[in-house]
Amino acid sequence: MARVSEWSNTGDQAAARLAAWCAEVPRGWSAASLEGARRAIVDTIAVMLAGQDEACTTNTRHAVRGWGDGPCHVMGGRPQAAPWAALVNGTAAHALDYDDVLDPAMSHPSAALVPAVLALAEAENASGAEALDAFLVGFEVLARLGEAMNLVHYQRGWHTTLSLGSMGVAAACARMLRLDAGRMAMAISLATSMAGGSKRQFGTMAKPLHAGLAAKNGLVAAQLAASGVTAVDDPFEGRWGYIELMAGDTAPGLARAVQRIGDPPAMEQYGAWAKAYPCCASTHRPVDALRSLGLRPDAVTRIEAAVSEVAAANLRYRIPHTPNEARFSLPYCLAATLADGTLTVSSFTPEAIARPTLRPIMERVTMTVDPELTADRPVTESFERGTLDVTLADGTRKRVAVLTPRGHPDAPLSEADLEAKFRDCASPALTPAAVDAALERLSHFGRLERVSELTSTLSNLAIAGPA
Repeated sequence: MARVSEWSNTGDQAAARLAAWCAEVPRGWSAASLEGARRAIVDTIAVMLAGQDEACTTNTRHAVRGWGDGPCHVMGGRPQAAPWAALVNGTAAHALDYDDVLDPAMSHPSAALVPAVLALAEAENASGAEALDAFLVGFEVLARLGEAMNLVHYQRGWHTTLSLGSMGVAAACARMLRLDAGRMAMAISLATSMAGGSKRQFGTMAKPLHAGLAAKNGLVAAQLAASGVTAVDDPFEGRWGYIELMAGDTAPGLARAVQRIGDPPAMEQYGAWAKAYPCCASTHRPVDALRSLGLRPDAVTRIEAAVSEVAAANLRYRIPHTPNEARFSLPYCLAATLADGTLTVSSFTPEAIARPTLRPIMERVTMTVDPELTADRPVTESFERGTLDVTLADGTRKRVAVLTPRGHPDAPLSEADLEAKFRDCASPALTPAAVDAALERLSHFGRLERVSELTSTLSNLAIAGPA
């Protein structure tokens, strides 16, 4: 059990309680939590591999290539120091918007957490069990900050993968470094000075970069705290606190969120939503609704979609011009679903979005806000729903509503589905033997003596030579 230092002597402040829990919670996680974390790592490595050759990733990799070599695997490149590996791999993880979601945080937790945890584990020669433990601590922080600040924080336009992810990663990395409660508090506090990220960037390369920045920021914050760099004890509450600045006085606040921290753990309470489609999560309920009808494009004359206020704000592009924009375009996602029967990585290539047959279908789609799904509620009292009213060529109308999309913790991907997603994502990047080796190590990730036993399998490229 870690010793509580004098830095954490802050009475009953919620921030001190948060830091003390992160530093001192026993490592006896339940089998359900450990399996949830393992599956999140499987899913994230899959989408990191799939995203390693996207322009946002290759450009980021090029930018940092001279910033310092090290022991940490970089997707598609040579090993580098931990912060730069986390930055590149976090960007790769979020490049296709195929990475998982944590509901209360309204963020992509694993795209930030996994790259940072893996990089630090390589640098510290840490085990798989230590990586799972660190991941679960960071996941908990993200969930509780989400409860403390959403929906108002997210609706104000902050991209929570970066604005909350930085602190979650800091907690995870501080846990792996075995910092006491005082230095854990400093790591989290320092990360608030690095966090930000506007949703105005959705549909651009900056959006996936946000995940990379969160991974890098949290790792750096933890290492700074480990070296004795200090910050304010309570960065969240009070005047000029993070919550006031980023969410305002209508936010629920941290005290309520940490009241029952870890009881149950966030992985058991909320779980991680592993995506079935490589596009914005706000499209998934409408897409599932449309798929359930099994319609042909020529049978449909009009689609009216009702989504939440939050989802409508995310889906900014009516007619997309780039793959990144297409991932945030409900008309495109529904048109491609009608044309192809589902959405895959190939649905979001430049050639796919330029298909002339899709434009007329997109023109038939309208989107409105469901009046029951406004953004003025605490996230713990909110729910999501996607409702479609579809008018057919013969004049009949069909209505279908989806609350739980495929891949959500309440409708999780099967183990076979998760393996199939991994193989599909990994096969362009790795040889068949490397794919099999990675899956074998991931199947018992928690028993690996060194995380490097896994990352060593990720360099056997199916396409010659790293970028």
